[in-house]
Amino acid sequence: MAKTLEYQITLYPAHRDGAFVVTEFQMLGSYPTRRIQAAGMDDLIEKVTQFAMEHGESCSASVRCLAPRKPPGFKRATENLYFNLVDRTAEKRGDAAA
Repeated sequence: MAKTLEYQITLYPAHRDGAFVVTEFQMLGSYPTRRIQAAGMDDLIEKVTQFAMEHGESCSASVRCLAPRKPPGFKRATENLYFNLVDRTAEKRGDAAA
């Protein structure tokens, strides 16, 4: 069984703009954060998904491993975690036409 490690999850506002995903970040901003313990990448992704779904808004999840060494496959498993994305492409087209 995989060793249990501690992680910190931060959710940043994000949305889809055409083919791109835009993440909004402001210095000194306040974002939802949670510390969790997970054993293995599947358990980690499940807990991150649960936190993002509880948040309910369009977001990008940033996961930080608090252990001295990251587990194998950490980067690949956590580099593109987007949830509840809203497509804002139509909003921009409406603004440009006005």
